[in-house]
Amino acid sequence: MKRKGFTLIELLVVIAIIALLLAIIVPSLRKAKEAAWNVVCRNNLRHYGLAGHMYTEDYDDLFPNAWGSIFKSIDPDRLCQWHDQSRNPLLRRELAGSLWPYLGEQDKSHLCPVFDRFARQFHICSSAAAIPVEPIFGYSMNALLGGFELSGTAQYQHILRVRTSYIRSPASIFFFGEENPWINSTRYVATLNDNALCGTPEHPSSAGAWNKDLSAMVPKGALKYQDCLASFHKTTAEKRDDGESNVVFVDGHVDMVNWKDTYRLSLWTRQMPPLNR
Repeated sequence: MKRKGFTLIELLVVIAIIALLLAIIVPSLRKAKEAAWNVVCRNNLRHYGLAGHMYTEDYDDLFPNAWGSIFKSIDPDRLCQWHDQSRNPLLRRELAGSLWPYLGEQDKSHLCPVFDRFARQFHICSSAAAIPVEPIFGYSMNALLGGFELSGTAQYQHILRVRTSYIRSPASIFFFGEENPWINSTRYVATLNDNALCGTPEHPSSAGAWNKDLSAMVPKGALKYQDCLASFHKTTAEKRDDGESNVVFVDGHVDMVNWKDTYRLSLWTRQMPPLNR
């Protein structure tokens, strides 16, 4: 008995069906993968929020200094610190920040997989530093909560110490958030370079950054930040400036927010206490 094979038309129909199934399944798998990554990112921030809460309980309700909260931010070339393995506290204990003992001896909580994917494609670092892009961290602390000091320079000598009792709305002020490793010149003038996110239209070393409500002084949507919350979630590489960011709030809950709310989510009170001198 002569066996009959597939005709060309039948093969083409089978191939078309397989292609159609792949077109349906692959995007779903990609979305499922990204959703799983986002769960990891949010859990990391929950861990950060818990560590921050334990710190404030041990230190008389004071927030840690943002510039030394996770990794101590030191010059030279602080711009590359987020992916400079030679500054990893797991290798150099002297660079461990004040929250390090509360985070545990591991490095899995410091890096969001979605950030990792974007950071390897779009990043800014010193042109003089040939440092491989192997991200170590991608999170930053709200600088308005933790005072500032950097490299011993004069403009950072005044340190504001903020207590949890000062925060009028812990559920609406972010504690830690994600930050982009690239600059958007129309939106923000700095990028991820340390663990402090200066979500103010003025630099934190300026008195005006602490006590002005600048939202009434500029057209809506025209604020230009020093640092800015991230924009790489729920978007594509081509539209990397249009996405959103995960943050953990002072009360410990985690949510996704829009980068346009950076200033609003940073400013914990309209009239902050004077700088301690």
